[in-house]
Amino acid sequence: MKKLIVAAVMCLGTAAFAQSATGTPSNPAPSAPSDRQLKGPSTGVEAQEVGPAIGNTAKKVVGADTDKDKAAKAAGTGAWKMKDAYSLSGTVTSPDGDDVTIARTGDLPAVKLDVRDQTVVTLDGKTVKASELPEGASVRAKFQLEGDDSVALELKATSPKGAMKK
Repeated sequence: MKKLIVAAVMCLGTAAFAQSATGTPSNPAPSAPSDRQLKGPSTGVEAQEVGPAIGNTAKKVVGADTDKDKAAKAAGTGAWKMKDAYSLSGTVTSPDGDDVTIARTGDLPAVKLDVRDQTVVTLDGKTVKASELPEGASVRAKFQLEGDDSVALELKATSPKGAMKK
């Protein structure tokens, strides 16, 4: 008896689903939505074309590439955000025009930092060029990683003990 009831329910259920409001593709029901209603109105623009177009237009409108950003990109320096910078301290071992090598305490290896035009370099509170940093000067540095390079954002140095002040 249970098998008979299950078979009847399955047959009636199948028949009920066959009577859907949309009918069949070749014979749609009169109340079925039209093709235009199902697909919606056409704009003539593909969805994958919209995102890039909006992004480029938005950049033009708000001026995403400011002069400051262009200068940073030209220098290859990225964002230059001090809050995202790494810190280290040590002693200047070999200042060079574009690089400063800083020896650190203990077993830590020396770090070579690239110095750019935007890098803020001070010695005893006065702004100087990186090449003017004396060997042995104590330095606190903030830097960012750019690919394989460590780029100095800020170098605050104090003259070595016993150095003559000018």
